[in-house]
Amino acid sequence: MADYDKRKKDELEREKARGEEPDEEGWVTVTRHGRTPGAPRTEAMEKKALKREKKKRSRRELMNFYTFQIREGKREHIAQLRKKFEEDKDKIAAMKANRRFRPY
Repeated sequence: MADYDKRKKDELEREKARGEEPDEEGWVTVTRHGRTPGAPRTEAMEKKALKREKKKRSRRELMNFYTFQIREGKREHIAQLRKKFEEDKDKIAAMKANRRFRPY
C-alpha cells in the first residue's frame, strides 16, 4: 500500500510540474488538477450550499402573482404607515404635554 501511495504521489508531482511549464512550442498542458483545490465536502459546507439553493429558489418564486395580491399588499402597507403615523402623533402630543418636545 505504501508503494502505491508513493507511486500516486510521484505521478501527481510529475503532472503538476508538466502543467506549470510550457513545452518547447510554448503550449501549457492543462491538467485535471487546478491551481486551487476544490471545496471540502464537510457537513458545514453542505449546509451552506443547501441554504444558498433555498435562497435562490425563494427569490425565483413570485410573491404577488395575482393582481388582487398586489392590491392587498399595497393596502396593508398603507395601513401600517397610517398606524405608525398615529402612534408617532400620540407620542409627540405626550412629549409636548410633558414640555420635553425638542424637535431640533
